Amino acid sequence: MTKDYDVIIVGGRPAGSTLAARLGRAGLKTLLLERADFPSRPAASSPIIYSPTMALLDEIGADEAAYAKDTPRLYSVAADTKAATTKIVLPEANGRNYAYAIDRARFDAALWDTALSFPNVEGRMGFNVTDLLRDGDQVSGVIGHQTGGQSEQITADIVVGADGRFSMVARKVNAGVIEEHDDYPTSLYYAYWKNVQPFDATGPSAVAYEGEFGYGFLVMDSADGTTAVTIEGQADMLNPPAGKADEFYLDLIKTNLKIWQRLQGAEQVTKVHGMRRIGNMYRQPGGAGWALSGDAYHQHDPLDGQGIFNAVYTAKTLARAIKYWKAGDRTWDEALAWYDETARAKTYASYKLALNNVKNNIYSRNPLPGHMIRWMMEDPLLHWLSGKSLTREIPAELITLMTPPVMVGAMMAGPLRDLRRGLDEIRERLPL
Repeated sequence: MTKDYDVIIVGGRPAGSTLAARLGRAGLKTLLLERADFPSRPAASSPIIYSPTMALLDEIGADEAAYAKDTPRLYSVAADTKAATTKIVLPEANGRNYAYAIDRARFDAALWDTALSFPNVEGRMGFNVTDLLRDGDQVSGVIGHQTGGQSEQITADIVVGADGRFSMVARKVNAGVIEEHDDYPTSLYYAYWKNVQPFDATGPSAVAYEGEFGYGFLVMDSADGTTAVTIEGQADMLNPPAGKADEFYLDLIKTNLKIWQRLQGAEQVTKVHGMRRIGNMYRQPGGAGWALSGDAYHQHDPLDGQGIFNAVYTAKTLARAIKYWKAGDRTWDEALAWYDETARAKTYASYKLALNNVKNNIYSRNPLPGHMIRWMMEDPLLHWLSGKSLTREIPAELITLMTPPVMVGAMMAGPLRDLRRGLDEIRERLPL
């Protein structure tokens, strides 16, 4: 039986829309379904994107001027702790030396438009997929309806779930969890503000602030003069009573005087949104007539700011697997195995590194005294390594190997820097 489409994608945010664009460019007849109406911000996201993500978007012709419209470029990221304040200048990679704290409503709408710019891609917003069609054990399409409309059945050779961490497609096919790590669960809450005082005189910023034990803050300048103020921490600690999220959020922000000072005279322009007990897992990549992409396939703690990269990279890899299968180069099972292996090769090391950072930064008390922490935060080689990690120019596996010796070097070089600093201060006080 001739199917209506080669591929139906359930979920039209970054993973789904970039997958549709790649399939459309390959000439595959693709239907992109999204239950929301764009532009709209998803329930839980205050993301940052770095140059590797933008390079992937370049490949599908996404317009940076559209997805980052009126969004300031962030040329550095800073860390503010009780021991020290430091700033890491982002290295140039893929022709860019900046990041964006994107507005997801604008970003997602721009990527949707990019996908629909390909003649072979059709898109339907406000479409609710309620079930999957089956031909025996094979998924053969979807059942759903436009908001307020009649139920429809639409067929395809492949149905892709790009519908997030609570994926309906994954649930309907009973996709297995291949690997899960829930030893150190975190939750996240954020809101956007206007008229936030600047971090310093150098321009727009992204600043990680130390909190009390168990949680921390991220303050990032975003689109249209707004600033995202985010809290992430231990899930059991960030657990406000029902209906009290805004009050809980404000009470925690007030514990950091530097952030609270920046918010004097500012206005909170969105409600508090959040994500409880963030998942860390890989699901089964696919099965008979179906596949998963983005958070439906791989969930990753947002502490390292790589969530959007993971979504668009898994979409790229799945698009290639589908093309291999369509061309007859691999069976569907072989294509899925290649997809899973290739996606994991790119994402697994950073996934494990993020889990380790959650354990060390959120669930563990730092045993080092303040002056040793300052030595590490001031170390130029650690700055370089951190910048290369954020822009993925050094593989996460190598970052894991390099970090311990670099930290030892920072501890050794720190006293010498302090000595030189002290001598310079003495010279300045001496009469000429």
